[in-house]
Amino acid sequence: MTTKKRFVSVALAVVFFAIAFCALGAVVFAQSVAFADGTQYVDVYAINDFHGQVEQMPKIAGFLAAQKAKGAVIINSGDMFQGSMESNSNSGRLLTDCMKEAGFDCMTYGNHEFDWGMDNLRNLASTSGIPFLGANIYNWNRTDGWGDFADDFADEYIIKEVNGVKVGVIGVIGKDQITSISSQLVQTIGFKEPLPIIKKLATELREQQDCDIVVVSAHAGPQGIVGEDDDYKKPSSAAGLEDYVDAMFCAHTHSEERYLVDGLPFLQGKRYGDFVSHVKFSVSNGNVNVETYENISYNSLSDIDATVQNKVQTLIDNSNAAIEDRNKVLGKLSGSLSKNPGLPRLVCNAIADFAKQQGYVIDLAIVNEARANISGNVTNSSLYTALPFDNTVYIAKVSGRDINKEMGYSGQSMWRVSGRAVTDSDKSFYYIAVIDYLLYHQNSERNYNYFPSAFTSGFDPIPLQKDGQVYNYRLITKDFLQSQTGTLDVSPYVADNNVHTNAKKLRSLADLPIEPYNLTAINNGNSGSTLPTWALVLIIVGAVLVVAAVVTVVVVLLVKRRKAVR
Repeated sequence: MTTKKRFVSVALAVVFFAIAFCALGAVVFAQSVAFADGTQYVDVYAINDFHGQVEQMPKIAGFLAAQKAKGAVIINSGDMFQGSMESNSNSGRLLTDCMKEAGFDCMTYGNHEFDWGMDNLRNLASTSGIPFLGANIYNWNRTDGWGDFADDFADEYIIKEVNGVKVGVIGVIGKDQITSISSQLVQTIGFKEPLPIIKKLATELREQQDCDIVVVSAHAGPQGIVGEDDDYKKPSSAAGLEDYVDAMFCAHTHSEERYLVDGLPFLQGKRYGDFVSHVKFSVSNGNVNVETYENISYNSLSDIDATVQNKVQTLIDNSNAAIEDRNKVLGKLSGSLSKNPGLPRLVCNAIADFAKQQGYVIDLAIVNEARANISGNVTNSSLYTALPFDNTVYIAKVSGRDINKEMGYSGQSMWRVSGRAVTDSDKSFYYIAVIDYLLYHQNSERNYNYFPSAFTSGFDPIPLQKDGQVYNYRLITKDFLQSQTGTLDVSPYVADNNVHTNAKKLRSLADLPIEPYNLTAINNGNSGSTLPTWALVLIIVGAVLVVAAVVTVVVVLLVKRRKAVR
C-alpha cells in the first residue's frame, strides 16, 4: 500500500469514529437535556379477572417482576382467586404468594373475592403483605343504612414513588356489584357510587399527597365507573374524570378494551391472564402525558425474570401436589356440555335426584350458568373449573310468577321434576331446589328480587345436607357423575325439546307426565310440607259433608216456604 493510500485509509477511519462519537454524544446530550428538563417516565402494568388460572401465573409473574425491577408499578384489578380447584382449595393463598413474588403493589377487591366470606377475606388481606383496595366499600346495615368507610377491611389508595415521581393508585369496585355476590355474605358492607369518591380522593392525592400521577384500578367496566348503563360499550364521555386522573384500569366485564375517551385511556385485559394492560407516562414540569397505552397478549410477553418464573412454578407445583384426587376421573360424557345451558341442566338433574334421595317432593330445580364447558372424562379439576362456586342448594316454596320471571332470563337453566304446569300467578306456589345465589339475590336497594315469594310463603327455605353437613351444588354434581355406570348420555341436556328442560312447556297450562320423577315422598319438617294422604282424605270427606249439609238446609228452607205460601 502506498503512503497516499495509507493516509486516505487512516483519514476515513478518523472520520468514521468522529461521526460515531458525535452520534453518541448527541444521544447523551439529548438524554441529559431531557432529565435536566425534568422529564421522567413511569410504567404501570395491570391484570384483571385472573380467576385462579394458575397455569398462566409463572410467565406473567416473571414478566411483571422484570418490569418491577425497572421501577414499574404493578396492580391487580380484582377477581384474582375464585375459579379453579388449584386456587379455590387454598382460598386464594397460593396466588397471593405468587403475587408477592411478582412484586404486586396493590390489589382491588372484585366481587368474587367475597365468595368465601368476609372473615376469610380479612385474613387473606391482612396476611398477604399486599394492600387490598376498595375506596367505595362502606359499612352498612339494614337498620341504620350507611356507616363509615370500612377501613378495617380495605385501603382507599396507595402511593408509590418511582424515579422521584409519586404515583397514586385508587381502587374501587362497581356500585351494583353488590348484586353479584351471594347476599348473605355481605350484609355488613355496601359499595357506594365510585365516581364522586374517585374525584375526591384524586384531589386529595394531588393537593395533599403531592402525587404527580393518579390512576384508578376499578373492578368495573368503563361504563360502570362513568355511570352509563351498557357496560359492554365504549363510554360516550369520561364524565369529567379526565380532569382528575390519568388512566383507568378496568375489569369485571371480561372484555379486551382499549379506549381513549376525552383524552383519558381506559384499559381492560380481558380475563384469565389473556392480556397485561400497560400505560407509559411521561412527566415534565408538572405535565403528565400518556406515551403508550396498550394490552400485551400473554403469548407476546417477553423480557421475563426466569428466577421469579421458576419460584412461582415451584409454589404452584408444591400446592398442587397437596391436593388429593385432583385428576381423578368422576365420569365420562358421550359428548360436550356447554357452560350454558348444557352443563347447568345436568347440574339441575343432579340436584333433583339428590333432593329426591333426601325425601323432598319438588317441582323443578334451578341454577344459573356454569363457568366452563366439560366433555369426555370429567375430572375433579375440570368440574371445579366449570363450577368454581360453593353455592348451597335450598328447598324453597315460591310463586309461579317468580318462576316464570326467572325462566325469562336466558342465563338460567332448570330441570323439571313433577310435571305440574307452572301458572304465572302470585297465588300458585311450587317447591323448587335452587342455589343460594339465586334464592337470596338482592337488588342494589337490598330487596329480594329473584324469588321474593320464598320469604312470604310461610315455608322457611331448607338447605340440602349430607351426613349432617350443608352440601354445595358442585359436590352434588360430583356424586351424580360418580353414580353413573358407563358413559353418560348428554343428549337429554342438549335437546331443547326435552320435557325436563323446555321453559315453554314449563309454562304450559296442561300438566305433563314425567315418568322418571313420579315422587311420593313428603317434604320433611316444615310448615309448608305436602299434606299426608290421610289428611287429604279427611279434608275431602269434610268438604263432602259440608256440601251435603248446605244442600239439606236449602231443601228444608224451600219446603217450609212452600208450606207458608199454602
